[in-house]
Amino acid sequence: MDLYLSLIRIGASLMLTFVAFSQSYRINKNANSYLATLFGVLTILFISTDVGEYISEKWIWLYAINILENNTILIPSFLYIAVYHFVHAPANFLKKHYLLFLPFLFVAIFETFSIWAETHSLALEDFIDTLDFIFLIGLWIFSLIVFYWVVKMLANHHKNVLKFHANTQGVDLNWLYKLMFIFPIYFIPQVVFYFISNQYYLTNISDITLFFMLFYSGFHIVQQREIFDLTMQGKVLAEKEIPEQIDVEKEGLIDEHLMLEIVNNLEKVMKEDKPYLNKNLSLNLLADKLNSRTHILSYVINSHYNINFYNYINNFRFDYCKALLKNPKKQHLSIEGIALEGGFGSKSTFNTLFKKQSGMTPTQYKNTNNQ
Repeated sequence: MDLYLSLIRIGASLMLTFVAFSQSYRINKNANSYLATLFGVLTILFISTDVGEYISEKWIWLYAINILENNTILIPSFLYIAVYHFVHAPANFLKKHYLLFLPFLFVAIFETFSIWAETHSLALEDFIDTLDFIFLIGLWIFSLIVFYWVVKMLANHHKNVLKFHANTQGVDLNWLYKLMFIFPIYFIPQVVFYFISNQYYLTNISDITLFFMLFYSGFHIVQQREIFDLTMQGKVLAEKEIPEQIDVEKEGLIDEHLMLEIVNNLEKVMKEDKPYLNKNLSLNLLADKLNSRTHILSYVINSHYNINFYNYINNFRFDYCKALLKNPKKQHLSIEGIALEGGFGSKSTFNTLFKKQSGMTPTQYKNTNNQ
């Protein structure tokens, strides 16, 4: 049974490595490349763990296996770098990112020293065990700190993405955010392993959690959209740096007359062209349609309507879908069909927003108005 579990987790992680790598040719190039590297590290870890007992006892092989098994510490590092490139596209690898690999370097040096001491029959077992424990605690602390940084980065991204996208499905990285809270279910048993001898049940918990994490990740990796359109990246990044609360009038970028002109053009476009029916509508696309700049349009929507771009667009979608639900000629449409026709990316997003706006589900609203 252990052999089958080993083959399944090696196969699953290897499959995800290729899926993420193939996605890097399509969207979010750098981020998916580092995500593929992360799954590659997991694959190597599983292979080294599962086949280590069959490897020759020669110290060079033992050393290699020990190093590979300790590459667990690379998981937080590559996770941070992947998420960084998701939320800062098209960012480059920064020099400070090399610091994330220092713990692995320390582990490699420590393993080299441990194997050397063992092969030379040096009586340093107690000293090495103490160092091993200190390193282990340090690595756990390092992992927790990195996971905290990742969660914070994803939370900030979720706020920022509402300024640029009306449909956040596939770009808000909520799946990664949720994954951060599943990671402890996998890592906590690893911590407990160190202190107990009977690891059977804890191993099962870790394996089941790991399988869920792998397949959950795979599903969402293939559902991704380009977070920032490559053709608009320079414009987006330049304008993202302008704080939302900036006093644009004092900066001389817009006056009251220009604001009213943009508002009139915006309302005309929304009424006649209905751009909100495009589920991939972004602030950049709408600004281009109005021949305006992204941060100017964002300022106009925030100040004139007192809501962000995400809520502004979805209010139109909500009203449009309400009309469809009441329209006798549209009763053949399912709730999902109405959601998609109204510009929503999914039925679940539509249901959540509709209930928040009206206090009832779309189905309840439809039944109430068509009795």
